[in-house]
Amino acid sequence: MLWYEIVFWVLLAVHLLCCALIYVGVRTGILKVRRLMVPVALLVPFWGEVLVLVMHFQILCRQTDRSEVGVEKFRVDSELYKAIQRDDSRVSGSTVSMEEALIVNTPKERRALIMDILNDNPKAYVEFLKMAGNNDDTEVVHYAVTAMVHIAKENDQTLWELEQKYAQNPNDPQLLATYCDFLWRCLEQGLMQGQVERMNRNLFDALIQKKMRLGPAVASDYLRCIQNNMELKNYTAAAASLENALRFWPRNEDFLIQKIQYLADLGRGEELQELLSQLEKKDLYLTAKVKEVIAFWKD
Repeated sequence: MLWYEIVFWVLLAVHLLCCALIYVGVRTGILKVRRLMVPVALLVPFWGEVLVLVMHFQILCRQTDRSEVGVEKFRVDSELYKAIQRDDSRVSGSTVSMEEALIVNTPKERRALIMDILNDNPKAYVEFLKMAGNNDDTEVVHYAVTAMVHIAKENDQTLWELEQKYAQNPNDPQLLATYCDFLWRCLEQGLMQGQVERMNRNLFDALIQKKMRLGPAVASDYLRCIQNNMELKNYTAAAASLENALRFWPRNEDFLIQKIQYLADLGRGEELQELLSQLEKKDLYLTAKVKEVIAFWKD
């Protein structure tokens, strides 16, 4: 056996021993990191172990700060919560959005904010959690990633249960509606990627098409079908659904916006400008939302 082979096997043995110690430390609570970090340590030799130790000592050093936050819910009237209301941020110069709070607030306030969200309803703040996952505060990243993994696992479990129920009762309209609604919420969260996302979007297309065939015609079903096909780049199917939707609801602004987006995605500039001109000239009430879209794409 060559000397470098001996060195390799010795280093591998040391690595596996360190991983075993990390696993025991996490299981017993000696290391203040989540079990999620054990595979990281195993798959990334040396640097994985270093990362686990760094996170352990960072969390340990911040134990005092975190103990003040605890796991109890923050009152809605707390000063921190008042400073992060998203709706009021547009009308008040003294408040900031939750996204801005990740940047401008102190580490203690950022950790308090993430704990508040985890104790409230993490599924309602997935976009915020995705932003928090890129924060420079290691503890904030740790909790955000853990929360997103937990949400994804819960979604997978619920989808599996719905799939089993639907397989047994494929003609139950209420079950079909529930299945469509939940799968769409999962897709909107943006936690699915690659082939998994494409597979679930194709599944959603089959389910929503069946729901639309059974009737009655519901605008939200058509809108979801169009948006889903746009994401899949199935522009022919999207155009067909869009045409039917505009026949049912010719003044629905969501479908008008989707038609604008459809023409823009396909690069049909002349048709797009013609549509925008027609919308401006028509005797049609346009909300601020539609006017903003028209102004963006005009010329």
